[in-house]
Amino acid sequence: MTAFILALFLLLQGAPGGAGGAAQGVITGQVLTREGTPATAVRVAAIPAPPPKAVEGLNYYIPPAPTRVTQTDDQGRYRLTNLPPGQYLVAAGLVGVGTYYPGEREPLRAGAVTVAAGEPATADVKMVTPIGARVSGRVTPPPVAGTGEIAVLSGVSLAELAEIPVAADGQFAFGRVPAGRYLVSIFPTPPGFGSIAVDIREADSTALEIKRPPTHVISGRITTTSGPIPRGLLALVSEKSYVPVPINADGTFTARAQSARHRFEFRGLPSGYALTATRLGSQDLAQGLTVGNADISGVLLTVNTPRDLPWIRGTITGLASPATVEMTGPIVGSLKSAVGRNGSFEFPAATPGLYYLRVPEAPALGTVNVVVTRPGAEIQLKAPGR
Repeated sequence: MTAFILALFLLLQGAPGGAGGAAQGVITGQVLTREGTPATAVRVAAIPAPPPKAVEGLNYYIPPAPTRVTQTDDQGRYRLTNLPPGQYLVAAGLVGVGTYYPGEREPLRAGAVTVAAGEPATADVKMVTPIGARVSGRVTPPPVAGTGEIAVLSGVSLAELAEIPVAADGQFAFGRVPAGRYLVSIFPTPPGFGSIAVDIREADSTALEIKRPPTHVISGRITTTSGPIPRGLLALVSEKSYVPVPINADGTFTARAQSARHRFEFRGLPSGYALTATRLGSQDLAQGLTVGNADISGVLLTVNTPRDLPWIRGTITGLASPATVEMTGPIVGSLKSAVGRNGSFEFPAATPGLYYLRVPEAPALGTVNVVVTRPGAEIQLKAPGR
């Protein structure tokens, strides 16, 4: 489980790269099957090796996520490039069910490969585990250009997530995968799409057809009974999906959802706040929003706020021109108020908590921490040099 979480984190953050502009190394080699023939379309990964002293006395070892991944060609040859100098384990096949260089099942028995800048290293692997079947597929409709969509393969016996880019035409290929039961997912996850359970057999190939559910645009806005909209996690939830809904600074939102009955959830709100009404025109959506075959606009969400929210008032002396006070914090995104000619400003209602105040027109003022409690906060500032 630890390796699964680590691999998922690295997947979401992007593959690790080299340090700055430092020179990188290369590992090349050939992978052979148990029968001694070239192993084609086999995933090969370079994994940071454990420090030599750490191996002594270890009862178990969880390999970290791969640093670089490639596949063998029709001669079983591979080339792992752009590797930061260091010690690596080379794994042929999926980590957890593959073979480690030179021909071991267990990472603690594997040989470490030394990578130095400008000095290619060689590591030939004789597999002791099955190479499995070729697994490929197609996503329809294809991904929108620029989304960076990937297909992800996971399994109970794996120590990694195998990910592969989805091409512009929707095709992807994981290479060879040992027989077993796996889950195939798409990331970013399309609304209404769940992981697909796949049973891989010893057959030569397995082709997957993944149909992306059609979605429709849902838009609207959030209003509060008093004060600004606090930060929270807004989502459209159905029996089969959870779709996060981003909220704009002005309270408007837009999301895409598949045809189904959805309900709005607004979690993580400060104490005293609650989503109390969801409407579409005169229609009450307390029992859910039914998305059919068309876009829906004009949804209104009302958030009830605590009574007697604190105010924020202040004066900034020494400003030479019109200015705006901006207050941001972990509880609300951003509050803005124009500064009057006499240097005064006011926020009639604000959520209690910590804010960071700044005046873009007076950068020398810097950032001022403001703690807002009931009944309110008085702020007196002077622009530097005035």
